[in-house]
Amino acid sequence: MPGSDINNRIPQIGGNDPLAPSPAPQGLQTPGAQASSGTGADATTFIPQNAAAQPTVVAPMQVAHGAHRRPGGAHGAGAQRAASMTTPAGAPAPGNPEGAHGSEKKPRRGKGHAARNVIIALALLIVIAYADGVIAFTFLFYPHTSLAGVDISWQTSGAAAEKLEGAVAGYTLTVADEDLGFTWTYTPEDGRNIFNVEAAAQRRLAQNEPWAWPVRLYQALTDTPAAAAATAEEAGEPDLSLLGAAFDRTAFETSLGEAIDTFSAGRGGAFTAQTAWDAEQGLFVPEKAYESRRLNRDAIISGALTALGDLEATFELADLGEDLYLPLDGEPTPEDMQADCDAANAFLGTNVTFKLGDSVAATLDARVIGPWITFDAQTEPTLNQDAVTQWAHNLAAQMNTVGTERTYTRPDGKTVTVSGGTFGWSVDEAALVQSVQDAVANHQTGEIAVPASSEGDTYAGAGQPDWKKYVDVDITEQHARLYDENGNLIWETGVVTGLDNGSDDTPTGVYKVNYKARNINLVSPDKDPETGEPEYISPVEYWIAWKGNAWGFHDASWQPDWVFSDPSAYHTYGSHGCINTPYDKVQQLYDLLQEGDCVVVHY
Repeated sequence: MPGSDINNRIPQIGGNDPLAPSPAPQGLQTPGAQASSGTGADATTFIPQNAAAQPTVVAPMQVAHGAHRRPGGAHGAGAQRAASMTTPAGAPAPGNPEGAHGSEKKPRRGKGHAARNVIIALALLIVIAYADGVIAFTFLFYPHTSLAGVDISWQTSGAAAEKLEGAVAGYTLTVADEDLGFTWTYTPEDGRNIFNVEAAAQRRLAQNEPWAWPVRLYQALTDTPAAAAATAEEAGEPDLSLLGAAFDRTAFETSLGEAIDTFSAGRGGAFTAQTAWDAEQGLFVPEKAYESRRLNRDAIISGALTALGDLEATFELADLGEDLYLPLDGEPTPEDMQADCDAANAFLGTNVTFKLGDSVAATLDARVIGPWITFDAQTEPTLNQDAVTQWAHNLAAQMNTVGTERTYTRPDGKTVTVSGGTFGWSVDEAALVQSVQDAVANHQTGEIAVPASSEGDTYAGAGQPDWKKYVDVDITEQHARLYDENGNLIWETGVVTGLDNGSDDTPTGVYKVNYKARNINLVSPDKDPETGEPEYISPVEYWIAWKGNAWGFHDASWQPDWVFSDPSAYHTYGSHGCINTPYDKVQQLYDLLQEGDCVVVHY
């Protein structure tokens, strides 16, 4: 600093009265005189060497006017120095090596002292803030805190209990999986009494660890799980802190467990040909077998308890992921399962269509054969030959329509169900069975015509009409109608059927025209016991037989005309079983029908 070395520039001065005035010694230059020299920058007081032995007092230096100017002004830095000091006689001057015990500089109080004060203040603030936090989180929940799905952030335990109270009212839990078709609902018998919201809130608050509130608060704000707050749920056990003594856990687990066991009873739980068969794809695939896995009882119950403890209205089983299921029996590897499926798929090469006339009656392909494949103990696939044979017999039974019950709707809207008769399909069952067995064994493809001893017009399946063009004879209406193969009405008339006396009734069923003739006599098969002659011999011009050669359509010249328009006439004017037809109408019908055409007689 300017002037800081002035003591070193003034020699030691002795004397008894340092304050007594004394004329300036010879050779002394006053500061003012030096300043007039114009140097300014290094103004110095010089004292002759021989003056050291004389008592001398240095008067306070006078700084000339303008000496306070900044360096570079009219007066130098030396002009700015002002000192007033005295040195007693014999006392060592400052800086004198002979006076090491002389006066020392005082220590300066700089920035370090202020920094210490700031640190102390900050430490006090931190202590106060920490103490406030301990107090606060002794009574308040951290942010992002929930209990049973209810947000209780920044709440006291009492306020949290009030919020929970509203959530438990009318509570029910549904455990479900829509895709699996599983549903179970729990409705507490004691209602809200199974919940102890006050105790639950207090227990949760006791886990706050207020002394660790800075860490816990940071974890809460950053959604980091608080490892220090270990709960029963984190230990692998559902958190049931909300539930009170009224909750019967055993009854809850038993009821849900029974529902799970009942559902799993329909699942094989093993890798077999049946469980690996995918009917939609017509293939054996390992993924299908996984659908037979049984439900994981323990995982579902644990998840349901957790949902109950969290007041969740629904627990979706899909949330368990793969933990929803138990492993397949034996825990086969995916590689082994795929190899077995590939071997089973090798049996599925057959693709045959069986035809009755022009109609497709059945198809034998992978979707039919797949269920006939089984796995042995070593999961080697085999074909069940008994299943093949049984399928062929069942197919033959479905194809045989002669005499079976069939239902159809007449074009005018009347629905008719009729059975019996001679019209329809009758297949060679033995030949059909052999054809099926050969097709499967040889992986045959293409079409196979089914051999039949009797044929219908078409085939639409068991119980369906298998005719096209047909005559519909309605005994109730006493009316006959002829429809072509497209269902168009091409002929109709009123008729008289057999006398309804139990022996002359017209037989019902589905028949076919098997004979036509002109100008013949209809002879009774019964004999007059007195004469031995037939009971009747009736000449007719048109005869169309449809049951054997005994029942048919024919003209009836002996009938009065009015009977053909009276539906009740057959009760008294009925025939011996044939269908009496007006002359002009039977004449038309004779030309319209051919042998093999269908005749349906019904009520």
